[in-house]
Amino acid sequence: MFKQGENMKTYKSLIEAKPKKWSDIKDRNTKKEASQFLKALDVGQVLGYSVEHQEFSIFDDEKDFKKAQQGSKGKAMQWVKVEGWIRHGEAMNEAYKPSFNFKAAVKIGMLDKTDEKPILSLKKKGWEIKEFILTSKGFELTVHKPKLGLETTFIEKRPDIALQVADKKLKK
Repeated sequence: MFKQGENMKTYKSLIEAKPKKWSDIKDRNTKKEASQFLKALDVGQVLGYSVEHQEFSIFDDEKDFKKAQQGSKGKAMQWVKVEGWIRHGEAMNEAYKPSFNFKAAVKIGMLDKTDEKPILSLKKKGWEIKEFILTSKGFELTVHKPKLGLETTFIEKRPDIALQVADKKLKK
């Protein structure tokens, strides 16, 4: 029971803590939108994100960004500097994660359990399946070799054939 006059926090304020830095922001759509802005920045420009208004703003330099943070208006906007993890052709700091899942592909009927042999062979050779999708041209298999930064694509009419061709053509 609460006594009259006690401060009671709302559910929203308990669940949605205000981020203090860019790494605190977890929303994928916001990060995706930020990557588009970061690609368009000129050298020296800074991308800021207003937590209060949930929108981006481009500043000419670091000095302008610092000025925007000052004063009562700046504090009310709660500016967060968007980190440059994509800026100027730099790779993302996040680890590379392949999106292909063999069990899911079997479950939806794209592959059979017997198709695992070429996948395991590719892994032994150091190749990872980055994407395996159906396009208008056929089944498109994109493989990636992280150690060397190589990437290649195979397109075949059937998914099992795409795996077999990739396994035969790719070497260690």
